[in-house]
Amino acid sequence: MLLNILSSEMHKEALSVPFELPESFLKANQVVAVLTGGTESKFVHLVEDGLIDLHKPVYLMVSGHSNSLAASLEILSYIRQHKGVGKVMMNANDTDLEESQEASAITVQPSEALLHNDKKLRLGVVGKPSDWLISSSVDYKEVLKRMNIELVDIDIKEIQSIGIVHPGMPGAEAIYTRLKAVVEKNKLDGVTLRCFDLLTTVKNTGCIALSKLNDEGIPASCEGDIPTLLTMMLCKKITGQPCFQVNPARIQADGEMLFAHCTLPLKMTEKHEYTTHFESGIGVAIHGDLPTGDYTLVKMSGDMQRLLAVDVELERCQFEANLCRTQVWIKATPEVAQYFLTTPIHNHHILIRGHHAEKFKK
Repeated sequence: MLLNILSSEMHKEALSVPFELPESFLKANQVVAVLTGGTESKFVHLVEDGLIDLHKPVYLMVSGHSNSLAASLEILSYIRQHKGVGKVMMNANDTDLEESQEASAITVQPSEALLHNDKKLRLGVVGKPSDWLISSSVDYKEVLKRMNIELVDIDIKEIQSIGIVHPGMPGAEAIYTRLKAVVEKNKLDGVTLRCFDLLTTVKNTGCIALSKLNDEGIPASCEGDIPTLLTMMLCKKITGQPCFQVNPARIQADGEMLFAHCTLPLKMTEKHEYTTHFESGIGVAIHGDLPTGDYTLVKMSGDMQRLLAVDVELERCQFEANLCRTQVWIKATPEVAQYFLTTPIHNHHILIRGHHAEKFKK
């Protein structure tokens, strides 16, 4: 049965299924066409309504644009958390559900020495996690116990109370000023922001605010993504560097992958320019070019049971209008590609300059 998950509210244009599958395959399997980002909660509704059975394999058809792959990875993580089996289909030949042993083996369980902080840290959660982060929940008490990190809930109205701001850089700077004040008022060591709520209330984005905080050494993630913020804290502990929160956008079997997002720290760029936020077309986001060379791709699961840390190479940067604004091609291994297609840790991942995988594993 083919189920089309239609475009999110941010994507009003008509979108087509990315490729054709044989009628016999569609009749014999659960196939979901994930056309854009922001559709993850719709998948949950399909499960709750009995239209998807997680006791049976689920195939997720994706395209190479509009955050289709990013949404599919979050959905696949949700499927696995509920003891189901799934596979991301980048093309019509991706029908083998078997997980490669190598793909499963590239994640490790983080040690207590890596997780625990000698000094108690405070991280702010400004607004709840975005609705589409269906597999990215955390246990606040467990985070405090294992990482010595206190998660502090802060009402999004602390930011929204500034009212409608200038649609360009003055408005983006006003959001930064308010968010920085929230960080200082609450004595926070890091922060995550439910940034999409700002699009309809203050009419600008949090991209500049999060970029500047990361440049200042204050880890800051977007979309209220707590596991990503915790991963950023690990990256700061290991490297002391700012890092880039990215969405996977395209994956090739040989390990070449495209990542994109809008909140790039400027200290990581060779050059940059300001443009609009991708999904909404408003506000201010960052299109930056990063230096080619050595990077590390990192992600820790919300339950702190799995950690990915692999050395990769940044090959080139690009720009396409139908993706988040900073776009980089990474060369990894086929095993890393299979990890994303079968056993990903949520959606967002982190890029840091330099090869640091061994530091995480030690």
